[in-house]
Amino acid sequence: NRAGVKGLLRANKPGPCLTLFESACSDQRTAELMENVQLYTTAISAAAALGDHERALELVSRMNRAGVKPNKKTLTALMGACIAGKKYEAAANIFMKIKNPDSYAISVGLQALCLDGRFDAALELITEQRSGQKTLKGKQVMAGYNKLLEEGLHAGEYDIARDTLSGLLGAGYIPSKITFRAIMDGMGLVPDRPFTSAAMRKMSDSTPSDGKFEFLLFVLDSLEGRKLIVDSSFYSSILVLGAQAGGLHKRIASLLTRSRKSGKQKEISVCEEESPDEACSTPITSWEEFLQDYSSYKENLGPSTVFPTVRVSTKDFGRVLAAEQGVAYRGGGRVGSRR
Repeated sequence: NRAGVKGLLRANKPGPCLTLFESACSDQRTAELMENVQLYTTAISAAAALGDHERALELVSRMNRAGVKPNKKTLTALMGACIAGKKYEAAANIFMKIKNPDSYAISVGLQALCLDGRFDAALELITEQRSGQKTLKGKQVMAGYNKLLEEGLHAGEYDIARDTLSGLLGAGYIPSKITFRAIMDGMGLVPDRPFTSAAMRKMSDSTPSDGKFEFLLFVLDSLEGRKLIVDSSFYSSILVLGAQAGGLHKRIASLLTRSRKSGKQKEISVCEEESPDEACSTPITSWEEFLQDYSSYKENLGPSTVFPTVRVSTKDFGRVLAAEQGVAYRGGGRVGSRR
């Protein structure tokens, strides 16, 4: 029975696993053998897989009554059950009680803290992992950063999201496609323009805040600071958001398209494009700063204005061109160049 309980869970059969466990517990011949921390932990993991946090809590109570002390893995399984049951506060509280958590417990704990909105605690935990207590492996740290980005943005905590992205880049990590997807999901961004009239009306009724667009420009500035490539879907979603907002946001989105270059394209200085008699203007070094101080910049905008480069992946290029079309101004001359 002991081997069978564990085997059923490994075979991804949590229901039969719990059934066998309970059957063995109720059988006088095997009941005493089942009073084992590993088997109880297996049963709690099965309850977590079924999303039944109440069953998991009941199993822990039974453990305590039987004199079986829950260990680190037991509490981690219980955390997973609470997360599955959307009892995020309970999951976070359980994590805070685990002494010297291992890498898996920290990974689940980070998820619990993010889902419960304890973003400062989550950021502190992941910062410790990259600077001192290196319990987590690189992929686990990245997964923690991605989760914190998604949940922080979903809650509108842009300062936390900024600190998270800065920490990720500062630790030497390169944002993956999963990272860009986490940002898009957290902010509710879409990479494609709506084509039905109903969808277009729905988008026009939802105007993005300045904080939302500023954060996206902050991401572009941060990536360009390390000469990193922007995911094509993420870039497209910024343009779609700019088209949706209109006004200054659309104007800046249009300028982004004129600063775009592929990762393999040779970078061109504006001074190389102009005659020797023309002097280069002072370059604009930050998209976010440009948005914030647009009123002071707009009078001096012209063909020699230098904007930050936006390096975009060449994947899904049709999507990129469709998004760029949505922010194009008909009959407008070229304003500015990339640097």
